[in-house]
Amino acid sequence: MNRSELVKAVADRAGGDEAVARRHVDALFEAVMEAVSAGERVVVTGFGAFDRSSRPARSARNPRTGAPVEVPAALVPTFRFGQTFRNRVAQSAAPAEVAAPAEVAVEAAPAEAAPAVEDAPARPKKPKKGKKAASKKAPEKAPQKAPKKGKKAAAETTAPKKKSGKAKARAKSGK
Repeated sequence: MNRSELVKAVADRAGGDEAVARRHVDALFEAVMEAVSAGERVVVTGFGAFDRSSRPARSARNPRTGAPVEVPAALVPTFRFGQTFRNRVAQSAAPAEVAAPAEVAVEAAPAEAAPAVEDAPARPKKPKKGKKAASKKAPEKAPQKAPKKGKKAAAETTAPKKKSGKAKARAKSGK
């Protein structure tokens, strides 16, 4: 939802004109931004709290060149969700749809298989990031035969694709 869609939604709920709703939405945003920039905390009970926090100076790297860059200290706006807002979003996730297939599987399974379903974790764990996680994530492979040596073996393992011109010359020279 963008700003104009928000204005339309406010006008529909308030039963008023879109021009009036636009002025009210703009006034709300301006009031919040002015208060937070002045260092005040704006709390809307049930919705959340707008605040200002300071970020210390730090050293970073330019992703394109890799050169170190000094990032100055800054004041940044922050928002913390209220409990009512969190509950509303959590309810909209439709937990009934997620739980329904599990209940059907338990009912359809024989009595002996039911404990196995209960012992299984509800959600699979997310893999960790990094080199170690990548090695754990990779499926176990069957041991492979030792590679053959020589030109004939190299020809057998590569795809039989004809090359012409410079590519053919490079292939012959091994470059």
